[in-house]
Amino acid sequence: MDYHSRDKNIGIFKKQDEISRGGEAFMEYKIYRYRWAVVGIFWLLIFTYGANWFALSPMLKTFESNFSIPPWESHLLISLIGMFVIFFAWPAGTLVDRRGPKISISIGAFFMALGFGLRPWLLQNFYTLMLSSVIAGVGLAWILVALAPQMLRWFPRKNASLPVGIAASGLFIGFGTGSLLMPLLTPDKTDNTQIFNGFLAFAILAVIAFFLWLVIAKDHPAMPPEEQVAVTKMKFSEGMKHVFSSSNAFYYPVIGFFIVGITLVISAFIHSPLYATSALAQEGGYIAGLLLYGCAVGAFTAPFLVRRIGLKKVTLGVVAGAIVLWLILFALFAMKAYDASNLSWILVAVLAFFFGFCFQASWPLALFSQETEKGVTDANVGIAASLYISVSNIGAAVLPVIFPILFPTAMATFIAVLGGLFICILLWGIMKRT
Repeated sequence: MDYHSRDKNIGIFKKQDEISRGGEAFMEYKIYRYRWAVVGIFWLLIFTYGANWFALSPMLKTFESNFSIPPWESHLLISLIGMFVIFFAWPAGTLVDRRGPKISISIGAFFMALGFGLRPWLLQNFYTLMLSSVIAGVGLAWILVALAPQMLRWFPRKNASLPVGIAASGLFIGFGTGSLLMPLLTPDKTDNTQIFNGFLAFAILAVIAFFLWLVIAKDHPAMPPEEQVAVTKMKFSEGMKHVFSSSNAFYYPVIGFFIVGITLVISAFIHSPLYATSALAQEGGYIAGLLLYGCAVGAFTAPFLVRRIGLKKVTLGVVAGAIVLWLILFALFAMKAYDASNLSWILVAVLAFFFGFCFQASWPLALFSQETEKGVTDANVGIAASLYISVSNIGAAVLPVIFPILFPTAMATFIAVLGGLFICILLWGIMKRT
């Protein structure tokens, strides 16, 4: 035997193996580095959507006056956006499973840019303004349904809760930014030029985010972030059957329904008792904005807590915290201390921030749990997302409209919201998941 030749061949094989492992390590490094670029551009896109959406919130009273419409109609301008998610979440989920998340998000980003981009020129009356909400609303489902599937394309399932939480936080940071900046951009609500310019600033941001997404985003890495088996295509009915193979799948969408719906209700309501008896409309906008920033921080922080404490403990803890904070706000209102003449509005804003933190923390956790529940695979992850997002946005469409009708007083609204919080903690309590 030629031992010299044998040793030489072994050396060549070792060298090739080292090169192969080095190439894989380099590819993993590139994936790890670029995956955060994907998270970042998605965050910007969904932040832009949230900012444009909730730039309407501080203007609702102005539009009620300008267009001579009742509160439930002005709330329709915001809730319509969520309503259209109900219709487009299912085709978006099917598209995600068949063609990947990027194309779905791109469709949503296009309608976002179109609807919000045209809005400054559609402020003449209620119906033209509603048209901009309808166009933009068509796009929301295509973005939200693809949120978790896009992150799961780039991150292993066991590590995906963090990017899902980060991406979801962008929406709520956008909510808060829109609510805070619009009063600053339009200090004189009777000046139509100021109102036009305010909405134009948000419109430009929407168009920029759309084009940046097209250029930067990628559907998936060249090499999967973890070993993946071949995906077997499923029909819609079969995919839904697998989603509901776990009893938990029935609870997550209901939790999303109450969280999203009540968030929109509170964002329009929270400052009303304050400026109903004072002239602090701008400070009321700050309260709503800080509430939504609290929602963003909660959505961002929750995945870190889950990794240390566990899903069930975190969700029960944060919803219980939201109940306590809402009871404090309720008590202040009942004692007629919810007014700048008796209590600094800053305290109300701080309480609203922490309430938002606790209340919203479980929304991305319910979304992530829905996507990683028994029976959900790469073949039906889009369908699972469709279920959660569509039912969540039924809450966004229905609750802001019916609350002013069913609960016309501030006291009744406080009690109704408290009831929704108790339903959420009950659902998390009966959930069979650790």
